[in-house]
Order: sequence, then C-alpha cells, then structure tokens
Amino acid sequence: MIFSHDRQRQLARLVKAIRWLSPTARIAVHHDPQGGPLDPRLFDGIDNVHIVPDPVRGEWGDFSLVEQYLHALRWCTERLEFDWCCTLTGLSYPLRQLSEFERFLAQSGNDAYIHHFNAFDPSQWPEGTAERRFLFAYYSLPRLPYAYRIPQPVQRLLARMRERFNRVQPFLRIVPMPRKAPTRLGIRRLHRAQGDDFLLYGGRQMLNMNRRALTRMLDFVDTHPEWTRYARRALIPDEFFFNSILVNDDGLRVGNDVLRYIKWPKLHAASGAAIEADEVEQALSSGAPFGLKFDELVAPDALDLIDDHLGLPSNPPPNPR
Repeated sequence: MIFSHDRQRQLARLVKAIRWLSPTARIAVHHDPQGGPLDPRLFDGIDNVHIVPDPVRGEWGDFSLVEQYLHALRWCTERLEFDWCCTLTGLSYPLRQLSEFERFLAQSGNDAYIHHFNAFDPSQWPEGTAERRFLFAYYSLPRLPYAYRIPQPVQRLLARMRERFNRVQPFLRIVPMPRKAPTRLGIRRLHRAQGDDFLLYGGRQMLNMNRRALTRMLDFVDTHPEWTRYARRALIPDEFFFNSILVNDDGLRVGNDVLRYIKWPKLHAASGAAIEADEVEQALSSGAPFGLKFDELVAPDALDLIDDHLGLPSNPPPNPR
C-alpha cells in the first residue's frame, strides 16, 4: 500500500520495481490530491496495480493522515486478496529481494511488525513531548498571511513570550508546527482516551500487518469511536493511532521492528533525509527490505545502484514472467 503526494515518475519506478521483485503482489496507490491528479497511464500494462478512488487530502501533523490510512486500508480489505499489508511512501524503494521478505513474514509467527514504545517513556522523546502531544486537545489557529513580513527581532520576542506562556500555566499550550502546518492551540484534557489499561504507544507510522491484524485494527476503530475523537485533537496522531491499537490487542503478536532503513538528519527530526549514492551500501547492508527516503531530484544515482544490486533491468517489462 503506497501513499504518495508528488514525484509521480519516481512513484511509477517504485511500482515497477515491486512488480519485478514480487510478480503476484497486489499494489495499491493512494495519491494525495493536493499534489495534483495521479496519471493512471504511468501504470499501463502493469498487472494488479490499483488506484484507491476518492483519495483523502492530508496535512502533516493532522488527523487527515490517519484518515488517509483508514480510507485506503478499508478499500484494500474490502476489494483485494492478500496475506500481508505493508505501507510505503512514494519515496521508498526495495533494498532486498522481496521473495525473501515475503518468506520472512510468512514464517515469522507474528501478526504485525511496527516500531513502538511507551509514549510516556522519557527516554524516547525530548522533554515534555508526551505531555504536550497527549494531554491536550488541539485546534488549528488561523494562518497569518503576512507573517513572513514580521521583523526577525519581533518574531524572536513572540517566540519567547509563547514559551513563557506555556511554562507558567498548565491549562493551555500554543504549539507552532513544522512544514508550514498551522499553529495549534491546546486545551488541557479532563479524561484519558481509553482508561488506565489502554497504554499509548508512539512509533513510526509505517505498518506491516497480516490480514487478521488489519481486520482487528479496523474493527477496533469501528467499535471505539471515542478513540477516534481523542486522536483527532492530538498532535501528530499518525505516530500513535495505529501503534496503540495493535500493541494493546492481546490477541496479536507484534514485533517491535519497522522493517525499514531510514536516514535521519538529526535526532527527533520531523522527517527523514534523502539517501545519497555514497550511502546506498550502508542502506543495503542494514538488512531492511525497504529504505527511505530516495529522491531522484537530490540523488539521481542512488536508485540506479540499488537496481544493479537487485538485478533490476534499466527498463523492466511491466510484468516479468
């Protein structure tokens, strides 16, 4: 299940690589409409490629990213036959023979593989992150169209005032967001989402689940609307919404591994950095089945090196036999 929003040519290259390495895999694509309409001709002649209809527009740090996942995963569950579902971004790429990965999943004895940790473990986040993310209900503030015109000294003064405001009282939080997302106003919550026996788990938003785990996860969402109401007002809910459901389900065996090689530019970065050509060997030696992110505009040779390593032809036929 691929989630994309731009780089359509690179998306097509990813789809062709997956098809070459896994001739029977079902490939579904959810393309964020804010990146422009997806050109279906990119996948002409490639078997078992499905474009998820009525795609959901997403915004970083917002519940809309969870809604993208729910919409696409429900569509796949209702219409496609599969044993395991793995979510990828459009800037991901295989690092291993996918037949090895498929065999590993089938023989693992687990129902899911995700990166997860107790969300209130102080060693996992910068100080205050868990309280800020989970103990307040957030609302987007209006954007200031000419904020960039505010002089830098005034911007620094406003930032210090915001930090002091957040520090001196426990009831409200003003939180600026990265990636040009709107600033949020948080109001202290009175109640926990699911009670003391349902722990919150942070982690990556990339999921690897067998069909049973996926079905149980979607059933939980359907039968616990209060969980969705809680997460809708949290910060960056895609980094805990699905992880918490899966790990709290005693009927599932969940491995603590995201099964991805990710290059992080710094500790606690908001997103991964592009893998350069001279870093491909490190990515390949990680043993992960997929890596991210790759960017043809930043490091055009990196994917060529991986193709050579995996034996992918420079212009693979749509459907290998």
